[in-house]
Amino acid sequence: MLSGFYFTDLEFQLRFKGELKVSPFYAGSMLRGSFGTALRRIVCLNLGQKCFECLTREACAYQKIFSPITPVDSERLSKNRDMPRGFIIKPPLREDTYGPEKPFSFRMILVGELIQWLPYIIVPFSELGRIGIGMERIPFAFEMLTSRDLKGELSQEIYSSRDNLVRPGGIASLSFEEIKDTVNRVPKRLTITFVTPTLLMFNPDDKKGGSKPVRVPEFHVVVKRLRDRINRLATAYCGTELNVDYKELGKKAESVKIISVQGGWQERSRKTRAGERQNLGGFVGTVIYEGDFKEFLLLLQLGEYLHVGKNAAFGNGWYKIRK
Repeated sequence: MLSGFYFTDLEFQLRFKGELKVSPFYAGSMLRGSFGTALRRIVCLNLGQKCFECLTREACAYQKIFSPITPVDSERLSKNRDMPRGFIIKPPLREDTYGPEKPFSFRMILVGELIQWLPYIIVPFSELGRIGIGMERIPFAFEMLTSRDLKGELSQEIYSSRDNLVRPGGIASLSFEEIKDTVNRVPKRLTITFVTPTLLMFNPDDKKGGSKPVRVPEFHVVVKRLRDRINRLATAYCGTELNVDYKELGKKAESVKIISVQGGWQERSRKTRAGERQNLGGFVGTVIYEGDFKEFLLLLQLGEYLHVGKNAAFGNGWYKIRK
């Protein structure tokens, strides 16, 4: 179904030098924005130029990691759609205050070849420690970077401030095949908890400009958007593609029904550097589905790492499955 797809699950540990209150709804966008700004400041040769105009974009770490552009010779990726970012930030899920006595941790998923660009992720966070993040610009020490295994356990240390060394040999590369090996039964009912705002777009009539937000995540919409996202990530960063019948998969997903819904739509937004409001809202809550999940369980389990829907790169669309 998805041979050759691989990724890594990383955990960052920071220690703020002052107190910083962190909300789970804005932590991801805060981390993503600060990281992107620091990365561009470090590597960009011409800060006043747009990425798609730059002659060095093919070798640029900022373009590869943070502002990917569909290659002109790409046969698999649509020219009129943005390239998906190959990283996913998984923020802490509850509001808390962090400081010198309480370290701040978050996770980041890197997909495929983006793993080899890891030093260009470590250096910006080290630089951010000096500048600070958040509205108050709280500085921090970047203490540790650790690789996680499929059980969610910390497996290998990649970076430590103790010796300021990067150990790339400690990166645990996880694969679709390994996830496949963990599936031992197919349930008749499936509970999915959307832990961060999940914004799914659906075009019921398939008319141009007809996509609308789905207020409650119907199962077939989750599967269709997840199918599209995973395939684009696989194509862009792993040189492979999702080998399924797209239409048939979507049609089968339509037979799965919602049994119960707890939760609802939460409005969230943030102000961009251009002064515009960006919608970060979406559904948050738990949905129980009933049906035949045999065709979908592997994709759903992979989606727990990769998220689904809009703004996935900074934490939105994160869900957890309970069988």
